[in-house]
Amino acid sequence: MKGAVDWNELWKLAMMSFPMATTHSGTGNRSSGFAEQCNRYLMGRKGKERTEMEISKMKLNPEYSVLDIGSGQGRSAIPISKRVKTVTAIDPSMIMMRYLSEHMAKEGAKNIVCINKRWEDIRLGHDIEPHDIAIASHSLGMFDMEEALKKIDAAAKRYVYLFANAGGHRDEVLLDVIYDEKQPSQQLDYIYLYNILHDLDIYANVEILDSELELEFDSLDDAMNEWRLVYGIPPERESALRAYAEKTLVKDENESSHYLRRKQKIAMIWWKKEDYDL
Repeated sequence: MKGAVDWNELWKLAMMSFPMATTHSGTGNRSSGFAEQCNRYLMGRKGKERTEMEISKMKLNPEYSVLDIGSGQGRSAIPISKRVKTVTAIDPSMIMMRYLSEHMAKEGAKNIVCINKRWEDIRLGHDIEPHDIAIASHSLGMFDMEEALKKIDAAAKRYVYLFANAGGHRDEVLLDVIYDEKQPSQQLDYIYLYNILHDLDIYANVEILDSELELEFDSLDDAMNEWRLVYGIPPERESALRAYAEKTLVKDENESSHYLRRKQKIAMIWWKKEDYDL
């Protein structure tokens, strides 16, 4: 039941005000640079550590079917596929689907069904049937979050697991430098999701987890080139961004690589379906 605050409308306003909304909105318009960056981080050491931490929290079963919404390159779908019967991976980005296919072939994952569609365009009972578990890990960027969450709930027979940032976007400091002003820090924060669920009479569980971002670059110039590709750096912000990179990037012992490291808080939101069927 909705209260005095309409959290879904607040979510929409936050999405419209966020400068990277089209990149993170699940529209399928992710740039090749953004996709490559995600693939490199999430399939790297720190990304795999975060994935294993998240998966360890799920109640998986060898006979279960799992729906991975916004699967990206398969960083959750592939390891989960080794512990369950089947996985359906849905993602709107053709680039991410290409990475997923490559990782599936490398890992010998043959029990994953891939669907290249936006979650908003998926029809239950037509494109997919309900699965035992539905997950969405750092992939909830739909404009109408209330409708997206209703469909996620309807698509799960046993459990739903959602993972989102707690305390703002992972690149908010970088975005502040690029845009030369403080950016909305709560755009992807879990509290919107939690309160929208509450308005849907789903009183979900929440656990805050510690994680760490680590991006590796060959050089400072490599970092600058990647950020240009991913974020479209305005020319007048180049010098400020280079100063940020020189101050922030950490070199390894051989100075052959540069790392961007940042502590993160992650929220796991989950509920058991027999308790909260809509």
